[in-house]
Amino acid sequence: MTPSFRRAPIAALLFSLALAGGWAFSNFGAAAQNGVAQNGAAPASTTVEEAAVSRPQYRIETQIDYDLLTLQSSATIKIPVARGDSMRDAVFFLYANASGVGGDDARRKNLVVDAVHFGNQSAALPFELDGARLKVDLGAAQTSDFTLVVKYHGVVPRGAKEEGGIGAMMGGALGGDISALLGIGGKTSEAPAKPKNTDYGLYTYGQGILSLGSFWYPALAVRRDGKWMSDAPEGLGDVAFAEKSDFEVEIRAPKGVTLVAPGQISQSVEANDQIFRVRANDVREFAVLMSEDFVQKSRSFAVGGNHVTVSATVLKTNAAKLDSTLDIAGKSLQIFSKRFGPYPFSDFKIVEAPMKGGAGGMEYSGVIGIASMLYGDMGAQLGGLTSSLQIPGADKLLESLGDENLSRNSLNPGGAAPATKNEAESAGEAGNPMTEMLGGILGQQKQIFDSILETTIAHEVAHQWWAIGVGSDSQKHPFVDESLTNWSAMLYFEDRYGAEKAAQMRDLHLKTSFSMGAMLGGGDKRADLPTSAYANTLQYGAVIYGKGALFYDEMRKLLGDAAFFGAIRNYYATWNNRIADEKTLRALFVAASPAKRAEIGALYKRWIEEAHGSEDIGGGAVNLDLGGMLGGILGGGGLGGADPGE
Repeated sequence: MTPSFRRAPIAALLFSLALAGGWAFSNFGAAAQNGVAQNGAAPASTTVEEAAVSRPQYRIETQIDYDLLTLQSSATIKIPVARGDSMRDAVFFLYANASGVGGDDARRKNLVVDAVHFGNQSAALPFELDGARLKVDLGAAQTSDFTLVVKYHGVVPRGAKEEGGIGAMMGGALGGDISALLGIGGKTSEAPAKPKNTDYGLYTYGQGILSLGSFWYPALAVRRDGKWMSDAPEGLGDVAFAEKSDFEVEIRAPKGVTLVAPGQISQSVEANDQIFRVRANDVREFAVLMSEDFVQKSRSFAVGGNHVTVSATVLKTNAAKLDSTLDIAGKSLQIFSKRFGPYPFSDFKIVEAPMKGGAGGMEYSGVIGIASMLYGDMGAQLGGLTSSLQIPGADKLLESLGDENLSRNSLNPGGAAPATKNEAESAGEAGNPMTEMLGGILGQQKQIFDSILETTIAHEVAHQWWAIGVGSDSQKHPFVDESLTNWSAMLYFEDRYGAEKAAQMRDLHLKTSFSMGAMLGGGDKRADLPTSAYANTLQYGAVIYGKGALFYDEMRKLLGDAAFFGAIRNYYATWNNRIADEKTLRALFVAASPAKRAEIGALYKRWIEEAHGSEDIGGGAVNLDLGGMLGGILGGGGLGGADPGE
C-alpha cells in the first residue's frame, strides 16, 4: 500500500479500520499482457534489445539461495530518453533498502550494488546508493535511449514466527502500546512524532513464503520535465511509483518451489535448480512470491467480452479457501470492467503473502497479495488478541457474541459453554466502562470479520484500475488511488448484492473506519496530504480509506449516476497507462457536468482540502459514546494528537 508499503496499510481491525490497502501497492496495464498458464511456452516476440523503446525495458537474471535467503542478480535496463531531454545521471529505487524494511537500522542494507556500467562496456560508472535511492553518474549527457547494467546481491529478512496474525497487525498499526495510543499518561499537547516507514512484510520470508514483492530489483524512477522524481520514500502507505515497463526475467530457485509473478511463466529443470522464465509487458512493476508449500487452482471468467484466467495460490493449510477466493476475484473483475472499462490482461493472480504491520493486501500489475492472517481463523485470532489486552470481562464479551470460534476455540479450549449475561454480571464486569466500550467494538468486529476477506480482495482488484491502470504518486497524493479504490470495493458489494448490503459495508468499512480512526489516531485532516503528514496508521486510514472514499459517494449524489460514471470511465480511458495528478479526476467531473462547476469545487474543497469529517460522516456503526467513555476512563484528559479541527 502499496508496495504499496503500496497497498496502503490496514488500520487496526480492533478499532474498525478497513483492511484493504492495503491495502495495499501498484501498477498499470493497457495493451494485452501475457499468457495464462504457468507452464505454457512463451510466444515468439521481439526481445528487449529489438524493441523500439518508448518505456523502460528490463532483463533481469537472478539466482536465489533458498537456504540462506540470498540473491545474486544482474539487471539490464534500457532507459528511454524523451526528445529534447539530456540525462547526465539515472536514478533508481531499491525498495528493499527503504527505511523500516526488515528492521529500523538504516546503516544496514538488504540489497548492495556491486557495479554499474553501460551496456557491454567493462568500465564501471560511479554511483551512490543512499538507502533506497541509487544514483548513477553517466558522465557524458545522454540524448538518446541507452542501456545500463546493474549487478547487485542481497539478503531477504526472516519474519518472526508470530508475524501474520491480528496481534502482529495490531502491533504494527497501533505501535504495540494501547495505553499510549489512548493517551493514558504523558503529555497530550505535544505534536505527534513524524511516522516511520512501516515494514509490511512485502520483502520477507515468513509462514513458509518467500516474498520479494517488487522490492528486489532496481526500479527506474519517474522522470518529469527533465528531472528525476527522486524523493526517498517516507511515512506511511505505499512507496512504489513507476512508469509502465516491459520485463524479461529469469529466476533460478530450488526444485519443488512454486512461483507467482505477473505475465507468462515457463519453467525447466537444470541439475538441482528450477529455472523460471517470465515475460510481462505493460506492467508497473514485477512482483515475485514463491513457496514450497503452495497449492493452486484456476478458473476462467468472462470479463468485458474477453476470457480471463483467474488463479489463486495459497498455502496447503488454506486450500479450502481457493474456491471462494477465485469467486470473489472473478466477480470483482467483471463488475469493475463493466463499470470502469476493460481489464487489460488475459490473466489475474491472487497469492497468499506473509504480510504484517497492518497490511491486509497488496496490489501489483495483474497480481494481488492477500495476507496469510485473512485466510486463518479470524475468530480465534480476535479472541487471543482481546484476551491479551487483559481488560476485565473481555472473555465474557467474546463469548456473548455467539461465535463458536470465539467462545470455544480461542477462549475456552476445553470446550466450556459460553457464559450467560447473568454469569458475566455476577463476575463483576457489569458497569466497567472499558468493558462496555469493548463490547460495542467487538460486536462491530464480528460483522467485519464476516466480510474482511471479500472486502480486501475486492479492494486489491480495484487497484488494477486505480494505481495500476491510472498511475499516481502514492506517497505525495495517496488519496488519488487509495480513496477511489476503497470506494470501488463498496461498489462491488452494491453491484453484486444490492444497495442494502452495500450500505451495511459502507457503514462498517468506511464510516466506522473514519470515526474510530480519527478519534484514536489524532483527529481528522485534509485528504490531499502526503503520507508523511499523517500522525499514524489510524489517522491515515481514517482520512484516506474512510473519509476520502466517502467523498465519491457525495460526488455521485451531486452529479447523478450518468455524469458520475461517465467521468470515471473517461478517467480510466484517458489516463490508463499514464500518471494522473491530484486534480485530474476533479476536472473530468466538471467536464461531465459543467453547470455544477461551483458545487463540485465546493464539495471537493470541503471533503478533500479541509477537515470536516466529524461533522459530515458521523459515527458509522459505532453506537456508543466512545469519546465520552474514553474521556471518563482517562479522567477527562484528551486523546492526544492533532486538533480534530485541524
